[in-house]
Amino acid sequence: MQSALSSYHPHLDRRTLVDLTPLPELAPVLLHSSSVPSEEQKLSVENAIQQTKTTLSVLDDEIDRLRSALALWMSRRADAEAHLAKQEAVLSPLRRIPPEILGEIFLYACAESTISWPRHSHPLHAEISVVDEIPWHLGAVCSDWRTVMHSLPKLWSTINLDISSAHVPRSVATINLTKQVHRFIDTCLVRSGSEPLTFTLKYVATPAKSPEEDEARELTCSVLAVLVEVSERWANVTLNLEDLFSFHAILAPARERVSNLHTLYLCSSGQSATTPRPWHAIDAFTTAPRLTSLTLIHISHPTHHLRLPWHQLKSLRSKGSNFHEGEFTRLLQQSRSLEEFRTEDERVLDLAVTSANSNTSSTNNSAVHLPSLRSLVITNKGSYISRIFQLITVPSLTHLSIHSRTAYSADHTVSMLRRSQCSLQLQSLTLESSRDLEVVWEENYGIVCLLAEVKGVEECMLRVSKAADEIIPRLTVRRGMGAAPQRSPVIPSSHTGSGMGLMGGAYGMSQVSTKVSGQGSVLLPNLKSFSLEDSFCESAGELKEMLQSRMLTGGNGASTENGTSSGIAQLSKVHLKLSRPAPPSYSELDILKGLAKEKRVQMDIIV
Repeated sequence: MQSALSSYHPHLDRRTLVDLTPLPELAPVLLHSSSVPSEEQKLSVENAIQQTKTTLSVLDDEIDRLRSALALWMSRRADAEAHLAKQEAVLSPLRRIPPEILGEIFLYACAESTISWPRHSHPLHAEISVVDEIPWHLGAVCSDWRTVMHSLPKLWSTINLDISSAHVPRSVATINLTKQVHRFIDTCLVRSGSEPLTFTLKYVATPAKSPEEDEARELTCSVLAVLVEVSERWANVTLNLEDLFSFHAILAPARERVSNLHTLYLCSSGQSATTPRPWHAIDAFTTAPRLTSLTLIHISHPTHHLRLPWHQLKSLRSKGSNFHEGEFTRLLQQSRSLEEFRTEDERVLDLAVTSANSNTSSTNNSAVHLPSLRSLVITNKGSYISRIFQLITVPSLTHLSIHSRTAYSADHTVSMLRRSQCSLQLQSLTLESSRDLEVVWEENYGIVCLLAEVKGVEECMLRVSKAADEIIPRLTVRRGMGAAPQRSPVIPSSHTGSGMGLMGGAYGMSQVSTKVSGQGSVLLPNLKSFSLEDSFCESAGELKEMLQSRMLTGGNGASTENGTSSGIAQLSKVHLKLSRPAPPSYSELDILKGLAKEKRVQMDIIV
């Protein structure tokens, strides 16, 4: 019977045999002593070992058989699951969504996407690369979705073309590459219908000259020529081109045709350091009745070489551009409608002309009046920042941001605010000093003078060093202090007019110390949001006291917990980023967490 079973199903016989036969047991005396086994005991142990090995072999074989069977059934289950998904997809509610609604969903999903060529022109794993892949992924789902995608003009009206030699595929012949990019542009233009175009054309040469570089430039010229043919559809244009002014002839046919253009970004890299010839001036945008936003990056003498409707600009950003003496003032004079102005790292050679008969710092004969300017952002060396402030009068200013790359002096900033009479209406102030430890005292003193001038600021962001020494103690709300406006006498006009400012040491700190930090008007009485990034904070004790005083104040007309008078705003948001050469530890700030939670103040501290 056993032999018959073995021949019919040997696996079953071995498995049954293993299941029914217990593992051999050894005598306790052998297991629990160190005595040498006899020959008979040795033979018994060897038989037990052999029998156990046989059992293990049978079990391993059975495990392998079960694993193979499990893998087979798992594969069958996966096939059945995929088959079920296909069947259920036929009844999916998505099939009932009208194409119009599906198109709106696609537009929402692709709101931040750009149709790009080459498709992988952005750095690998960059967020923008993932976002730009969304339209292609949606179009790959099915033919119906692809049809809907192709029927959305708005989706195909935002185009990014990067023809820099570093991104152009080198394995493709030049003639085929030209056909590819032109086919891509033609497809976008056809599918976008009559939708206004938003496009970016980028061409940045490599330092070394090569045949591929010449091919990339020729390709850029041909692409730009195609885009100029539809310039009447231009709405938002970004031209980031190597030696921008060398493309003036290709851009020329767009003149009188850019009636829909309202945002323009011009960047000239590489050879832009050389001054363009007068006949290289770009006049394609001379007549652009809707142009209100302009960005200039590394442009040489823009008022000479760009024919633009400066008078209608609302927003202007200029970075790294070169100006002749007097040209910066001329640019501002031509752009009196500005509401937002950002200038970064530019050599300002203009000098303000003050009245010879005036003994006040508020009179400046050459200051350009910008009545609508609300936002001003300046990033530059301290000396150039002072010059810029001497050149402007901005009565409507509500947002001011200053980033000084070298020692910052606040005297001309305060003079500009007084001349503009906008100190009380300024709501947001961002100030980043040079953080040079050799001039940190002078810089921080100047910042205190500026804070004493701007009574209406509600949001203040400071990026400084050693704020606890001079700045933070003067922001603390102390007993008996109120919020009544008080003109700060920190910058005597005689010193300002003579060129002696905060850095010149014409007056000492003791002159204004009691007026700023003593009993009386508190600095920034309307402060609600405070951000401090201190690169050299040795102690947080003063900071803790200041924040506590600001969190315990109230503006309802009654006395507050710390005895301060009414009318001082309570902080609602605090951001701290503190550091110093050694890893910092601020145990003093622990008590603030509980207080912030109690007063419902949003607070995050980064150390």
